[in-house]
Amino acid sequence: MSSPSISVILPCYNVERWLPRCLDEVFAALPPEAEVLAVDDESADSTLAILRKRAQEDSRLQVIAARHGGLSAARNRGLDVARGRYVFFVDADDGVASDYFTAMIAAMERDRADCCICAISECPDGTADVHEHPLKGDYRYQSNAEVVSKYLPRIFGYSFEDVRAWYRGRPLFAERELASVCRMAYRRELIEAYRLRFREEVTYFEDMVFNAEYFLRASSMTAVNRPLYHITSRESGLQGTVPKDGARYCRNKLVLLRRRDAINRLADGILTPLYAGTNVLAALEILFYIARRRIAPAEGWRILREYLATPSVRVAIRGFPLTVRRPVLALSVLALRGFVRCGTRRKLL
Repeated sequence: MSSPSISVILPCYNVERWLPRCLDEVFAALPPEAEVLAVDDESADSTLAILRKRAQEDSRLQVIAARHGGLSAARNRGLDVARGRYVFFVDADDGVASDYFTAMIAAMERDRADCCICAISECPDGTADVHEHPLKGDYRYQSNAEVVSKYLPRIFGYSFEDVRAWYRGRPLFAERELASVCRMAYRRELIEAYRLRFREEVTYFEDMVFNAEYFLRASSMTAVNRPLYHITSRESGLQGTVPKDGARYCRNKLVLLRRRDAINRLADGILTPLYAGTNVLAALEILFYIARRRIAPAEGWRILREYLATPSVRVAIRGFPLTVRRPVLALSVLALRGFVRCGTRRKLL
């Protein structure tokens, strides 16, 4: 049996409301020589039934029923069985343009690129209020050095220079791109050469981690500056629910710190400046969650102590730029410095 040109990995969890439209748009855009790997993450609604019915109608759809393990685990199940030359990820509550797959692959073949990024549109669930988000750069690079130095800073974290620009009035996210894997096309050969998978312990910003590990190995990149991928933003999605779970959110900050440090080690330490500001801002977020009682104090202080014990965080806190224009922030960073020096909750208070 010949291998498909495209593998679309579609994780599904309780998405009966949005799934039919998503499937319609994916299959309308999909070339004949492709496969859709729909991984049902033990849904409690009719999601699995919808998938199985559609699979009877279109042989390109393969349904994988999995035990509930979360988004990253579902994507990894798909990667484990994918056979296509190109890999795409689609979330089951989103949609795609009619040339989503073909335009991305055409750009990759034209530029001999290892990956392609597209612009996106976003629409709040239940509304017709569509917002388009064009790309913030050209992103056509022909070397790994360019990909790492010019694109990776867009997703990996905030530097001290970003913080200083923020002090001068530029929003922190002004130069950042949404690190979603759903706006990307990848070469499966590269994914498998380095056995790249989603880090299942990361529950928020897992796409950034996967992309960073991929870009460290990518030798080229290209882009299509049209909104080919359509995001449905909803409160019941991960973006809306994880920050409300204080314990989960703060634990994830610690996990993300470790992953960034690990990726930085793979890059021989050259990424340190890219997330020095993030290291401090994340520590302040944990402190905020503790102060607002959005996490149990005992667990919050334990996480914060562990976070501040990390060498990359200690260095970042010492060097973080301060300004009188943001006195509350400055005092909070000074408090972190004191906490690092004394190492106890009592002295911080």
